[in-house]
Amino acid sequence: MKTLPISIVKTKLTELVTGVEEREEEVIVTRKGKPAAVLINYAEYERLKETVDVLSDPDLLQQLRKSQAFYQKGKRGLSFEEVFCEPMVPRKNARRR
Repeated sequence: MKTLPISIVKTKLTELVTGVEEREEEVIVTRKGKPAAVLINYAEYERLKETVDVLSDPDLLQQLRKSQAFYQKGKRGLSFEEVFCEPMVPRKNARRR
């Protein structure tokens, strides 16, 4: 993660966006020495938004907690194949984290 003043971000914006886009770097932009903004990869931004949406939904959180308790008791859920009646086929170019 880089931390750069806004004056440098202005002059190197194209380069920084490329770094964020291709290498998923994060850039903290400061103004007067204090964090003011963050440049992040768009896909990461979407993941963060989804996480916030899930955490903001009380019904969904309750469902997640019930699922966690279910699996912590050693119970087994249905497999992908059982739910969708078809085999799960891995994507060839799936990104791994």
